[in-house]
Amino acid sequence: MNTSIECERTLLVQADFDGELDAGQAAALIGHRAECAHCQGVHEQLVRSRALMRAVPQYAVPSALRESIGHLLRAQGAEAGALSLRTATSAAAPPSMRHKSPWIASLGWGVAVAAAVLVTILIRLPRAPEVEAQLVSNHLRALQLDSHLVDVTSSDHHTVKPWFAGKVDFAPVVKELDGEDYVLKGGRIDIVSGRAAAVLVYQAGRHIVDLYMWPASADEGGIFQAREHEGFNLRHWEEGDLTVWCLSDMGASELDMFAERWRAAK
Repeated sequence: MNTSIECERTLLVQADFDGELDAGQAAALIGHRAECAHCQGVHEQLVRSRALMRAVPQYAVPSALRESIGHLLRAQGAEAGALSLRTATSAAAPPSMRHKSPWIASLGWGVAVAAAVLVTILIRLPRAPEVEAQLVSNHLRALQLDSHLVDVTSSDHHTVKPWFAGKVDFAPVVKELDGEDYVLKGGRIDIVSGRAAAVLVYQAGRHIVDLYMWPASADEGGIFQAREHEGFNLRHWEEGDLTVWCLSDMGASELDMFAERWRAAK
């Protein structure tokens, strides 16, 4: 086992965490992390850091604050237009005024720069990869390694549902679908947007369907949504107080049938 302080693949751990590696690179890195204590530690720190950042309350920018900043920037723009005139006439002013004029102008520009920075911080906050991209990346990574496709192997919901207890902070809904079309293979834990998500894995003919769930938030909405990302079809809805996503490489109409069957099942 590699226990060195540094590792040449450390940057790849960050890239993988951000969803920037392809499926082959991600699968190879999983094997490397299993043998490299340093890279495994970096990955765990990234997971903890993202979870902490997600836990920080987010507040909408009040319209009054936006208007105040805009007014300040416009005022500073007008001040900049007059700066050249003040500079040209400062030579004729008393020495004390010649000393203060550049200072006042500099102060004005400093306020403008500070306001611009504030606008950038408030309006252009960095965004994590879109949920669709994260789910597809996780799905591909799981397909590359059979050992990660399911952490608990069972077609019995009485076995799968208790397995999640203590691993996630909510009670996932585990359903067995009647007939041979959709067979529950088991479940696993994945990380989505910095938090643990429960994943149910179903076999649908030659296709694998991953069904993700985690506690719903107010900004996700409960309307059934159809999405597509990098050749994979995704469906999103709410089940009680949980948000649910399912995805597969099967056709759109086929995934609609799966989602309809799953939502109707008890």
